Order: sequence, then C-alpha cells, then structure tokens
Amino acid sequence: MFCDKCSSLMSSSGDYYVCSSCGNRKNKSKMEAGSGRIVNRGVAKQVVIIDEEKNAEPLDSDAVCPKCRHVGAYFLLKQTRSADEPETKFYTCESCSHRWREY
Repeated sequence: MFCDKCSSLMSSSGDYYVCSSCGNRKNKSKMEAGSGRIVNRGVAKQVVIIDEEKNAEPLDSDAVCPKCRHVGAYFLLKQTRSADEPETKFYTCESCSHRWREY
C-alpha cells in the first residue's frame, strides 16, 4: 500500500496502514475492495509456429561426412582454445545431421 500524500510505502499497524514518512493513516476496513493489489496489464504473447528449420550456417561443399559419406556439410568456427591456437571447425552433415569437429 502506498501513501496518497507522499507516495511512500505504508506499513500495517493494527487496523490501520501507517506511512513511515509523513504519518498518514488509513483505516483498513474502509479501504475499497481490490485496492492495494498489483495488477499486470501486459500485452498478450504471440505464438510463433516454425514450419521448417533452416540452417543459417555456411555450406562447405568439400566436407565429407564420416558417418554417411555425404559430400557437403554446414560449418561453424569457434575459438575453443587460447587465442594463439587456431579455431575449431564444427561440421553438421547436410544429409544425416551428424556432427563432428576438426581442429
């Protein structure tokens, strides 16, 4: 509950709410029903349905999958070691979605 005069937080004291800043008092029994509640008036959320997942990673047409021998895989470069070491290349097969890495 917040004070009408100074907008400070009021504390409960017996049958009253008392403002610790200005001393304003409000009778609990004379309060309107529903006052003092915090109500969320947020916007309704939108549901997004993904029909097909598309890979945004670049395609390496020379990579060969060790599992199905398909030629062509998506790749992603990440720095997994210290800065003076080369990055690691993670591949995902275009055909079977098998993942592997090259250092």
